[in-house]
Amino acid sequence: MNSVSDALRRHALDRPASIALHDLATDRRFDYRELDRLVDAACRYLASLGLHAGDRLALVVDNTIEFCLLFLASLRYGTIANPHPYMFSAAEIAADLEATPPAAVMVAHERVSEFTAGPGRPAVVDVPSGGDFLEALASVRGRGVCNPWPREGVACLYPSCGAEDDPRGILYSHANLSALIPSICRGLRHSPADVHLVVLPLAHAAALSYSLLPAWWCGATIVLARGFWPIRNDFWEIVRAHRVNRVQVVPTVLVMLLHLAARPRAGLMLPYVGCGSAPLPLRVQLGFEETFGLRVANLYGLSETGPTHVDDPTEPDWKAGSIGVPLDVNEVAILDPEGLPYADGQEGEIAIRGDNVFGGYAVNPHAAAGRFVRGFFRTGDLGYRDPRDGRHHFTGRRKRLIIKGGINIHPSDGSSPLSTWVSGCVVRVLSVV
Repeated sequence: MNSVSDALRRHALDRPASIALHDLATDRRFDYRELDRLVDAACRYLASLGLHAGDRLALVVDNTIEFCLLFLASLRYGTIANPHPYMFSAAEIAADLEATPPAAVMVAHERVSEFTAGPGRPAVVDVPSGGDFLEALASVRGRGVCNPWPREGVACLYPSCGAEDDPRGILYSHANLSALIPSICRGLRHSPADVHLVVLPLAHAAALSYSLLPAWWCGATIVLARGFWPIRNDFWEIVRAHRVNRVQVVPTVLVMLLHLAARPRAGLMLPYVGCGSAPLPLRVQLGFEETFGLRVANLYGLSETGPTHVDDPTEPDWKAGSIGVPLDVNEVAILDPEGLPYADGQEGEIAIRGDNVFGGYAVNPHAAAGRFVRGFFRTGDLGYRDPRDGRHHFTGRRKRLIIKGGINIHPSDGSSPLSTWVSGCVVRVLSVV
């Protein structure tokens, strides 16, 4: 299989009745045959909007079947999926849209009034919710549409801000995904029997890379929640009732689970909880295990690289505190300020090399060149390799960051308006306090 789209097509033929997606909010289940058919319909829908392969397609859609279908259709059709965190304000989203203009902005119906189209602005497409969207797909006639995209062609444009506070946009190719996703499946030992509970925003690369794409590559099941907060009191019962054995969260979710009255019951299939997207304090990692009897995997990666390490708490010699060992798709080095490798045990900058590393930035592309040395991408994060067991440890960031809901935002000290085409919203400027 060369892509997630290929994998989805294969599962639709080989295991058509297996559940690919269970949407908790609507209690609707989609098997692989239906999901594949709906993705084809979504491709025809994109074609009916006048979009072409290579066009940028911005997504401002919550954790719903609509997001899943549009994202998968974009991969299959050949447009460039540009997801935006749904919890961000229209002004924050507009900053990225202005820096990397899309051909169209697909906006969930509940928020479409915040965006206006006009001369020189991208088309704003109202995405209806639930059954209305599926009916809209069914109404689009025509043959299946699948564009032959080059492996080095861009698949996704992830929002990001650079060290100089300018939004850059991370260009992630089909080849990057096709190298990264099977490596994750091998490293984390994914299988068709897995059931992934997704509570993180689908627009975040972590939810895509740890859950959606590996699950559908392997033929597993996604149990989709709108987010953690709506299911916070039912979290453990959902994990038990749906026989969930994979879930990724952020440290704030771990802390909330520790403070909620709900406690897990017997019969969980969950061997451990994965946690990433922000630094994981060791006291939280150990406290969670002490309270719930569940270990926490410390997940590490960047939007530019995807996940890079495997921290497997089921290993007999596992110890809390490290980010584990590298995935087989990449190499990891610890570099000094001159870009030379440090010896084991010495703290330096974590650097990644491999086919999982992005191809460049959409804005200020020359900025990427300064981040590479001998093919290694310098992450801006600090760490070291333990000489005793070969595991890597993340110790801090060289970059100043604001973390909002697990999303990294580089602060800006600018004072100019972010956008003039956002309607009905207040422009907010992020700054260091």
